[in-house]
Amino acid sequence: MVRTADPVAADAKPRRRRTTKRELAQRDLRFVEKLAAGATIEEIAASEGISVKWARERKAVILTSRVIDTPHEFIKLQIRRLSEAMLVSYSAMSNGDLKAVDKVIKVARELDRYHGFAPHLSPSLPAAPPLALPQPQAAESAMDWDESAARDEGAPRDGLPTRD
Repeated sequence: MVRTADPVAADAKPRRRRTTKRELAQRDLRFVEKLAAGATIEEIAASEGISVKWARERKAVILTSRVIDTPHEFIKLQIRRLSEAMLVSYSAMSNGDLKAVDKVIKVARELDRYHGFAPHLSPSLPAAPPLALPQPQAAESAMDWDESAARDEGAPRDGLPTRD
């Protein structure tokens, strides 16, 4: 057996390897993705193998140092969140959960909104013009003819008979 000259060093716990900046950046990216997906701090801490206290500290550091995303980045984030919610809701609906039908419809509406298909859009997104169907020419001319004929015969303009 090999003995070390320093008895304190022999009894000490092995030192943890320090996390490199690259590893910390990768962990922070996973951290943000999990937060965006809706995971709790406790779940993130357990999955990353860190304490809850350290996870809360990292979250605070990440959020304070984070640059504000452009609206398009936010829209992409929301679409990713809603897509995940759609998968969960749709699978629940497919398994016979009738309450999930309402959730699927709500998520579909929100996805439509973020994709630009809904009439109540945010000011940053261009609104689609409303669809207006033109009236056929034959129907308009027939309506005009009926009104003029009714006027000539002395009938009321709305075309309903009068009571005497």
